[in-house]
Amino acid sequence: MKLNPYSNMHKGASIGFFPLLTTLILLSVHYFTGALDWPEVGNVRAQRDFNSAIGMSLITGYFWFALRLMHQNVASTLISLLVKTNQLSQFSAHRRELAIEFRHHIFNAIIISIMITIVYCIFEGLITVKQEIHVLFLTATAVPFWFLAILFLFQISSNIKYLTSKVLPQAGGNIDRLKSIMTILKLGTTNSIFAMGALAIFPIFWLKKDIPSIDVLVVTFFTGIVSVYLFWPVIKLKSMLEKEQKAAVLHLEENIEDGIKRCAKHEEFSTAASIEQLESEKERVLKMGARVFAPRDKARVAACIALIPISWVLLFIVEWLIQLPRYH
Repeated sequence: MKLNPYSNMHKGASIGFFPLLTTLILLSVHYFTGALDWPEVGNVRAQRDFNSAIGMSLITGYFWFALRLMHQNVASTLISLLVKTNQLSQFSAHRRELAIEFRHHIFNAIIISIMITIVYCIFEGLITVKQEIHVLFLTATAVPFWFLAILFLFQISSNIKYLTSKVLPQAGGNIDRLKSIMTILKLGTTNSIFAMGALAIFPIFWLKKDIPSIDVLVVTFFTGIVSVYLFWPVIKLKSMLEKEQKAAVLHLEENIEDGIKRCAKHEEFSTAASIEQLESEKERVLKMGARVFAPRDKARVAACIALIPISWVLLFIVEWLIQLPRYH
């Protein structure tokens, strides 16, 4: 599996090539083993296998693509932060630490994904009963599905935590530190948006299936929990930015007030020019809060959130089209 973590050397096509190829291979395997045979009306098990084959294949490729894109964005953000502090020579060292943590996450994700698959097989009775070939392949492909999903969730929080705890403390004065926080904040927002995109694929699992009220509640609850988890680093960074912005403004106001007093006493080292410089820096700090989420960023977040209900609407439209006479 070509994950190639924390490289900023990818081209757009190469980032998506292997995930797309994997998705096509998985769909081909499911097609030739029979999982993608069009289910007969009323055959619940066949419909579930059909939906799972499509859904897991798409989400597996999607999470792999999102993971590779995340690593590229983390590398770019890391370079940007190190350039601000003139520590670009430390990039390789930081990348090694991130890669070590990534390998730990790979190991943990493999164990968890295998355990989830085994538990599912036990509850569904797939171990004690002889299964069709397409069911065996569906079960096998559930492992990479869960592996990449869990690995992505591990990485989305750990990368932000690493940048905040290991790189951000090296930032300089008020302006540089606030800019660094904003850079990490934008990275976290981008990661969360891409992760939310996977939730828009989930409705495929309910294609042509009755959706009980309990499923609606569970899916809604699950979506809410995942959304909070994904955006929690963003919320924390936003809170950090606001606190440090207030502290910076307070510090600058104290310096300005002190400068005015010194200027009134005609002390040479405190001039009107230095006070004006402090006022200018204060204005820049205050403006930073307004630039955290530009209209474009807000539109992206809104579109991402809206994509989930839209995907369910599309599911109902597809089901309605399938029920038309020409499809029977």
